[in-house]
Amino acid sequence: MLGLIDTPDPRYRRDEPEPGPGWQPNLRLWLPVGGSVVCFTLGEFTPPLVTYVLMIAGMVMFLDGVLSLLPSGDGLRQHRQ
Repeated sequence: MLGLIDTPDPRYRRDEPEPGPGWQPNLRLWLPVGGSVVCFTLGEFTPPLVTYVLMIAGMVMFLDGVLSLLPSGDGLRQHRQ
């Protein structure tokens, strides 16, 4: 009976995670956000019409980068009940 107590159950065994390739930057997020920072910075040193265009482009790039964090796929249709 003590043998059964000491026997580990494979359902509750923690498997060691496989070593990954290391930290990799998420370029789908950081390239648009970096581009928006560049647009906002350049907008401070340009004439008003160019500033307006750069600010709009910066906002679009920022939203593109932030919205890339949302999960992709079927969304709600994937998990039907």
